[in-house]
Amino acid sequence: MKLKLKRRPVILISALALIFVISMSVYFFNNNLVKRVLFFPGRSSFSGEMRRVPKQNTVEGDVELLIRELILGPYQIDHLRTVPENTKLQNLLIRDKSLLYVDFSADLVVYDDNFSIVTEKMTTLIRRNIIYNFPFLEEITLSVDGQTL
Repeated sequence: MKLKLKRRPVILISALALIFVISMSVYFFNNNLVKRVLFFPGRSSFSGEMRRVPKQNTVEGDVELLIRELILGPYQIDHLRTVPENTKLQNLLIRDKSLLYVDFSADLVVYDDNFSIVTEKMTTLIRRNIIYNFPFLEEITLSVDGQTL
């Protein structure tokens, strides 16, 4: 009887270790996740945050997910938002494998007083994020409700 009680902690620890090894291998070796770097303004400069996001079936899907991550905002508390919170991605299109067209809702340029980035700096940051993660895109056209910025 004492022998069975002594084995119980060993079995429990072994099971937990096995679960840990399986979860770590799924986390590190899952080919469905890709690394993306998102740049956000800080108090004095810009800095990047690395995120692991699911790989999409198309390049357009990958770019769309990157922009949606930008709209969600930074993880780090000392970073500021690049895009106003209520902004919607309305349309995204890649032509000739190097031309990107992105259309946002009017919330991109009409925002409340809590958002402190001017539109020019915001569009520069959006472009920088896209080009850094997708360097093959040569031309990026941003628009709001169909009107080019």
